[in-house]
Amino acid sequence: MYAIAFDMNISSLEKHYGKPYNNAYYEIASELEKYNFYRIQGSTYVTDNKDMGNLILAIDALAYIEWFANAVRDIRVFRIEDWSDLTQVVKIKSTKKTFIN
Repeated sequence: MYAIAFDMNISSLEKHYGKPYNNAYYEIASELEKYNFYRIQGSTYVTDNKDMGNLILAIDALAYIEWFANAVRDIRVFRIEDWSDLTQVVKIKSTKKTFIN
């Protein structure tokens, strides 16, 4: 499992993509979906594909998008070895405090 996380410079995005700049995020998602990446939160995308070649192809696809290359502030990739979704643990509402050791 691999992840791609990035941060965009909004003023650069407005300059190179145009307005409304938030449409750029839909285009990014659409491009990454071609490589089986899906958004989990913010600008973080993951794939269950364990092939690093697929990850490189996804990054290459983003690199060829001129406005993306001009506006990306930071982009990181990493392998996810263990994955736990703790959303429900955080959302549990209780009248008593429960401590997990």
